[in-house]
Amino acid sequence: MVNKYLIQTIQNKYGNEKWGKISSKIATLPQFIQSEQYSDDFTYSIIAETLKEIGIDANNLLEMLGEGWITETSQGCFGNYYELYGSSIFTFLQNLDNMHAALGNQMNKMLPPSFICKQIDSNIIYVRYISTRPGLTYFVKGLLKGLCEMFNHPSTIEIKSSHAKGTHYDELLINKAL
Repeated sequence: MVNKYLIQTIQNKYGNEKWGKISSKIATLPQFIQSEQYSDDFTYSIIAETLKEIGIDANNLLEMLGEGWITETSQGCFGNYYELYGSSIFTFLQNLDNMHAALGNQMNKMLPPSFICKQIDSNIIYVRYISTRPGLTYFVKGLLKGLCEMFNHPSTIEIKSSHAKGTHYDELLINKAL
């Protein structure tokens, strides 16, 4: 599902010609089936080759993809999950593990991340993103930006720590705009 989204986003944003150049450098891209899990190698290859071909900053690309993922999934076939798992950003974030567990029943071999969320005060939400997949800090930042927009919770997202800084998780803060 993520890989199909990446491909469609790259095609829509940069054109089919660019996608053709990118895909020609990736060994054996399968026809991705939504309910199947694929090796992360495909995802990382798509991103790496896109960065080489387009020449943009990796963090900016990942953040854009994360933000767009929320729009894609909330307005698509997974929209009902967004409605079921929370009516506010904090409630939704607290229920992400439950949502991923429900999705895991539909997707073979899904390896979902885990989230720990705490309301620090009325304006700050702490999010710990725990995953075996390194390098997705800015994708998660984009996800949080997209969720803030969806829940009409104007905010800035601050990365406090990441896998890249030696931890086994990412820590982010959602700071509500005052």
